[in-house]
Amino acid sequence: MKRIISLTALFSLVAVLFIGCSQVDNSLGKSMGRWEGFGVESMTQSHEAGLDYIEVTMNTVIGKDTAGVRDRAALLKSQIDSAGLQIWSVHLPYSKKVDISSIDSTRRVNAVNYVADMIRVAAVFNPKYLVLHPSYEPIAPDERAERLENSHESIGILAPVAKEIGAVLCIENLPRTCLGRSGEEMMALIEGYDEVGLCFDINHLIYQSHEDYFKAVAKGKIKTVHISDYDFADERHLLPGVGKIDWEPVWKNVRKNGYKGIMMYETDATPAELAGARDILLGKVKLEKSNIDADSLAFCNADWQITELERGAQALYAQVPMFFSMQSISVVKYPAAQFKSEVLHRPAETAGKPSEIGKEIGAFAVLNAAYFHVKQLIPSVYFRVGENLYGTTHPTETYRVNGVVGFKDAEGKEMMIEYADTTQYDAVAGDWHTVLATGPMLVDEGKLVVPLLTGDDADGDNIAAMQEEQKKGVVKHRTHYSSAQFYDKRHPRAAVGKDNEGNIYYVVIDGRFKGQGDGASIYETAYICKMLGMTEAINLDGGGSSAVWAKETGVLNHPYDNKKFDHEGERVVPNLIVAY
Repeated sequence: MKRIISLTALFSLVAVLFIGCSQVDNSLGKSMGRWEGFGVESMTQSHEAGLDYIEVTMNTVIGKDTAGVRDRAALLKSQIDSAGLQIWSVHLPYSKKVDISSIDSTRRVNAVNYVADMIRVAAVFNPKYLVLHPSYEPIAPDERAERLENSHESIGILAPVAKEIGAVLCIENLPRTCLGRSGEEMMALIEGYDEVGLCFDINHLIYQSHEDYFKAVAKGKIKTVHISDYDFADERHLLPGVGKIDWEPVWKNVRKNGYKGIMMYETDATPAELAGARDILLGKVKLEKSNIDADSLAFCNADWQITELERGAQALYAQVPMFFSMQSISVVKYPAAQFKSEVLHRPAETAGKPSEIGKEIGAFAVLNAAYFHVKQLIPSVYFRVGENLYGTTHPTETYRVNGVVGFKDAEGKEMMIEYADTTQYDAVAGDWHTVLATGPMLVDEGKLVVPLLTGDDADGDNIAAMQEEQKKGVVKHRTHYSSAQFYDKRHPRAAVGKDNEGNIYYVVIDGRFKGQGDGASIYETAYICKMLGMTEAINLDGGGSSAVWAKETGVLNHPYDNKKFDHEGERVVPNLIVAY
């Protein structure tokens, strides 16, 4: 009998341990920061539809008037209570002024003091967790180590303040150039602070895989989460299942780290949609679609407006929903053998807008060409026509200029696109009639030749060159001189290329027009060029310079320089690719 009791007791203990280990909370939570039409009625309806928790965002509470923040916080708390929702976490304020990693010690102290005050204000919500951004952006690569140290010190000051109100301070991983873009950086930020945890924002990992993040993060450190989907290019805050994350293994690893808390979503969705997303995370719903296939399908099935031009040429335009964005794509395609082509040098007072130059010289089509010094209106890259050298590649361009485009012959019947750096121009293109350095190379022999993400890998000596320019007082620091900004962010883009059928392509992708023409990363630009049929393609000067014009259609794209989605915003440029 004694032996039976012992076995029974042992069985009961194992059962309790098993149940304790498996008890996780799959309740639904949602952030105020991604809540359209936020208010008491909306909260009440959401709670009745199955939402349990809310994350309060202090940016919303504070507004522009910090003096009345305590009263507004108390009012919001009563509204949340009346709606029947529970408060899981409070997201502390974030802005350029609230940067706890700032190099400027006065600004950093002010930011830390401000956050500490807001933590004490947040006490009215009685949150379990406080979510804090470790930095703002952009952060230059040469400042990163110092910023990490500053942020670490600031976190050490703020952690005891969080403890005062009975909450756990949680540092959120951030994307792009921000601090905390890898598991290793996250652990460095909280090193030595046992009371500090992590808020794992699942759609913020851009330069590290989820798998590598989990390997780097110590077990038990994930205390809260922000759940949303994305395309691996930038944060998108999409509903799980809409983006590219393989959710079941990711969520299993979140639980494996020791997180047993709720599913806090940071995406605009109804409770029913969040419940559906929960089934995806738990593996109850299997997703079989491929987003890359969806992008290809969207491209092919787009409502392309095709205008037949002279001598077998075409103008094409479409707005295509791909890459979880709207891509506004303009193309002039023409058979090289039927036209004369050249790269035109029009610097200083002879420079002009592509449409103006095209009309002046009687061209068939014109595309802006490569990079230039904006104030002087002269090329900032190697540019030779015949024996005349019009430009050399400036050191600050080397992070993106890795190729040349030009023509073997004076008539421009044979377009050439090849890899080349500043030491190879003569070796690669010494016998070409026209040579223009630009880049990066996008498509080579029919293959994409840029990575999905670049990070700071392409910076090379560019940062040092930029700093030399700043010392001379020539230029101010510009964020696009960081390769992560240039390669991985979406901008207006221009490209030129060719196919195996003897056609030349002028391509412009509109950008900075949200929902109309969102712009493309360099990888997305390469993908579009390949989808158009190009076997060789190279990137040109983008941004506000991007413009393509044809005699029969006028300006095809929507140039950004006037910040209007129309055809009037062209910029004056000193070099152009022209067909006659």
